Amino acid sequence: MRIFFHSIITTILLSSCSPPPTPSPPIEPSNSLTLGTVQSKILKGMSQAEVLNVLGSPNIVTKNSQDQEVWTYDKVGSSSSSAATVNYGQRTLGQGFLAFLFGGTTSSAGSNTTNETKSLTVIITFDTNKNVSDFTYQSLKY
Repeated sequence: MRIFFHSIITTILLSSCSPPPTPSPPIEPSNSLTLGTVQSKILKGMSQAEVLNVLGSPNIVTKNSQDQEVWTYDKVGSSSSSAATVNYGQRTLGQGFLAFLFGGTTSSAGSNTTNETKSLTVIITFDTNKNVSDFTYQSLKY
């Protein structure tokens, strides 16, 4: 009788264990090229050195038809988030009397995943003195 009692207690304890938590996504290092940085820190008349300090090196360097240097910054990023749900239901007699007494339950599980992609393109035009003469940007989220 004592062995039966211990096996029942062990079964109850083992069946009540919860699943391990889902791991969190890795943290990505920050990047200085953001829409807020461009809007607040890039100004007409800034030197190329100041732009380099704020945004870093451009992706593309070209010259336009007026022989002005044009820097293009292009950043694309994506993120994914997911959520899992587990619902534990009521005990049912349909699984048998012992299952009803010792943890036989109905359960269901589901998950939801969301993907998001963002892109930011910044185009900065410099005059002959290597100062910002004009800049434009485009931010997309899809």
